[in-house]
Amino acid sequence: MAKTTIEPKELTPAADPYPLPTFPQVLEVSQEMASSWLTHRRGHPKLRPLSASVSAKYQDLMEAGRWREATPEGLVFDTEGYIISAQHRLKALANASEKALKKHYGRPYLLFWIFPEQPRDIAGYLDQGFRRTAAHLLVGTPYASSVASGAKHLAALADGDRYGMPRFNRVTVPEIVETVREWPELERWPAEAHAIWSATGIPVGVHLAVLAQAARTEHVDKIPAWLEGLRTGANLSVRDPRLLLREKFHGGFVSIARIPRRDQICAVITKAWNAYVTGETLSAVGLRQRAGELFPKVADFEFEKKGRTV
Repeated sequence: MAKTTIEPKELTPAADPYPLPTFPQVLEVSQEMASSWLTHRRGHPKLRPLSASVSAKYQDLMEAGRWREATPEGLVFDTEGYIISAQHRLKALANASEKALKKHYGRPYLLFWIFPEQPRDIAGYLDQGFRRTAAHLLVGTPYASSVASGAKHLAALADGDRYGMPRFNRVTVPEIVETVREWPELERWPAEAHAIWSATGIPVGVHLAVLAQAARTEHVDKIPAWLEGLRTGANLSVRDPRLLLREKFHGGFVSIARIPRRDQICAVITKAWNAYVTGETLSAVGLRQRAGELFPKVADFEFEKKGRTV
């Protein structure tokens, strides 16, 4: 008997069971719709490659409830119904946990602006704007870039990872701005931290993050002497954690393989602070973060409790 060959159905916008609206509007996009649009409307030869890391980042935001719905940066489709700008967000929504969506948004779909019938030649002009940073949004905040950097470190540290800050590069601008609002301590010592950076090379942002946590502990009164010792280095013994930390950064911080540089820097500043307030004896060899070593926490501070604002 001769075999019957079944030709696969061509995946085109015309075959999509979820039609686009006829004019721009906010639409409820379900996971089924997102999957169907991604399947049938991704075939345009000029569509840029799909980045798994970008869609995974968006999925993380959706599942954590940090995705902002119905922004004017909508899903854009051309005059034939093919995607111009949408694939990463559709991929993220299609793969997101339905349980997480219901928990954070109350339903298994998200709201998006949909822009159909757009000319294909606008693709090259999208995503060309000057991207807003957290510092741009912290209008009127002195040392805004450094304060925003401190907030980004705090947001990553709040995850409580035992070995570092793996989410650092995925912390979003709105989360940074919100963290600044939750942590007024970040704005107390940026001038002093900048002076220390000028004298020693100790990065300002991560230093502010450590100080903000310390300010919510019983050791807050030791911060002024800590800052003065780091700035001047005067009258410090050879085993003083402040002198050891200064020397660690003088001439350039040396990274250890297999540990992200930012994690090492945060760890050694935290270790030096902890030794300073607890009277622990340190050596230059001890002031480092080894591969596989648990990430240090600021003495007497727990993110679960968030300490107190002093």
